[in-house]
Amino acid sequence: MPTPDQIRDVMLFAGLDDAELEVVASRLKEESFAKGEYIFHEGEPGDRFYIVDSGMVSITLEIERVGTEELLYLERPAFFGEMALIDAAPRSASAVCRKQTRLFSLGKEDFERLIVEDYEIGNKIMLAFIRTFCSRIRKSNEKLRNYYKIHKAFEGAT
Repeated sequence: MPTPDQIRDVMLFAGLDDAELEVVASRLKEESFAKGEYIFHEGEPGDRFYIVDSGMVSITLEIERVGTEELLYLERPAFFGEMALIDAAPRSASAVCRKQTRLFSLGKEDFERLIVEDYEIGNKIMLAFIRTFCSRIRKSNEKLRNYYKIHKAFEGAT
């Protein structure tokens, strides 16, 4: 189990006080992964989310006729896999360790109990989730915009 100090700098928990961090930390599980080991694969059912405590995780996407595309690299204090806590859809990408990595995880059932048992903590965490989703959607939109600009410019040059 992590200490509150080990999760204090995680953006998802930025609005939590010491007592609230203690409650959250008590629900987290520590997991270790070797370099090259997959945490989860695209298409698998999602049942937990992860916080990077040490090491590096790459989020990848398989693209037909292109191969594996690395979307981003995550290091402490990043978190990922949070969509698994919100919906029942399969994983939308894969997560693989680029170094020996230690993660803290929270399962969907524990998360749901947490937000029901303590509305204040739940509201703060859900607001942080929403902000994260918005930020990631904006970044994805910008990547798509740039892709289409390049694609259209290439079409115009031929």
